[in-house]
Amino acid sequence: MELRVSAPGSHLEDADVDRIEKDLQKIDRRLSRFDEVHAEVRINKNDSHSIDFNVTLELQYGKHHLVARTENADMNQAVREAREDVLRQINDKSRGGHSSFAKRR
Repeated sequence: MELRVSAPGSHLEDADVDRIEKDLQKIDRRLSRFDEVHAEVRINKNDSHSIDFNVTLELQYGKHHLVARTENADMNQAVREAREDVLRQINDKSRGGHSSFAKRR
């Protein structure tokens, strides 16, 4: 998986980027059958007075483009929440979408 991490206006330590890469390995394993998987993580602070981080995770694989946005005071937790949201979207697509899954009941 090709990963790009950006934090406009903030400085990320190498350890932060390493942690993000580790957190997103679950997506990489899930999509191992795809030759090209591109992920972009953007981390922003809400404003100068806020402690919350906004995280946007964009993922492209095959013909799919998925986006997850989360907000949390803990940057790493926000990344993990975005990862889980993207994994839910991947699972929905793999079974034909949430609505078609619900109709089979």
